[in-house]
Amino acid sequence: MANPRTHLFSLLLLHLSTVSLAQTLFVFGDSLYDAGNKQFVSSNRVDASFPPYGITLGEATGRWSDGRIVPDYLASFMGVPQIPPILRGTADFSHGANFAIADATVLGSPSETMTLSQQVIKFSENKNKWTAQARSEAIYLFYIASDDYLNYAKNNPYPSDDQKQDFVGRVIAAIEAELKVIYGSGGRKFAFQNLAPLGCLPAVKQANGNVQECVRLPSEMAELHNKKLLQLLVELSRQLSGFQYSFYDFFSSIQNRVIKSKTYTFETGMAACCGTGSVNGSSCSTNNVCSKPEDYLFFDGKHLTQEGNLQVGHLMWGSDPEVVGPNNIRELLFLPLDISVALADIQEAMVATMPRQIKIESLYDIKKMESEMENQWLYQVDKASPFLF
Repeated sequence: MANPRTHLFSLLLLHLSTVSLAQTLFVFGDSLYDAGNKQFVSSNRVDASFPPYGITLGEATGRWSDGRIVPDYLASFMGVPQIPPILRGTADFSHGANFAIADATVLGSPSETMTLSQQVIKFSENKNKWTAQARSEAIYLFYIASDDYLNYAKNNPYPSDDQKQDFVGRVIAAIEAELKVIYGSGGRKFAFQNLAPLGCLPAVKQANGNVQECVRLPSEMAELHNKKLLQLLVELSRQLSGFQYSFYDFFSSIQNRVIKSKTYTFETGMAACCGTGSVNGSSCSTNNVCSKPEDYLFFDGKHLTQEGNLQVGHLMWGSDPEVVGPNNIRELLFLPLDISVALADIQEAMVATMPRQIKIESLYDIKKMESEMENQWLYQVDKASPFLF
């Protein structure tokens, strides 16, 4: 049976003329998306600027992986060069800028980094580098708030339900404010990678002392955040004319790969490639790095390998509604800028029919896993080439 979303999308392209094809990508977030900004603000050694980070590429680039990260692949799929870090002042920013930086948070004021608000301020300060049309057609890519919840769980090990709801509400409200600033500067197309099950990160499990189970509180906070973030995006698509979004279920992707790593071509989704301890969750160095990073989901205690990032990039770019919705990024590129509230109604209906997120200790959603396996098969057939139009 044909995918109803695909049919709807085809009808929209037939009847609406102002179809855009973005050549600009703006990236906001933390170390998962950091392309080298951290090294420009830190007074201390930045591990990602030295081996073994970058080992698959042959050099360290400031990325927290053995090689490329998700924004690199999405830029490639869009047909544009890798997006440079905004703090590299001499870079070519003609196709966008990367504002993401390690240790970034939504709330608070951590040192030697940029909060989401500061990243958006930096965007606003530089927005005249791009035309109004480029800003309106651009993709605005986000992964942010992991450190907010990891820090919260560390400092508040036994919060009440009301306290958890209140903290997540504060994070979501702050994200909403920044999205509206970007919208006010012409941004219309927003792509979110939702939060991973944070309690399943090797660094978090190792610090907790029980590496056989994911730590409940950080994953619970991430799950609650993801639910409220999706609700926010649906609401904004109704409130703000032309607001469009893509929402990728990274939480389930990581959960699936931790539980059934071999299904997704990894030898392990439990231990990291680089580090010390029971699951290599800390102190990544040249003295303790694996010989085949592609066999691992995690490169260090918190970050994916290049292979993991490539799989995520493909899913965000071209997967179906069980994994990314209401549009994947490939579709988001082509969505007309003049779609009315009718699209928001369709998006809301799609969100309402999505299966509810399952608890971290439960088995993964079989339907979602099968959908990912189908996309994984396509990826394996030709892993070297992007999904083509």
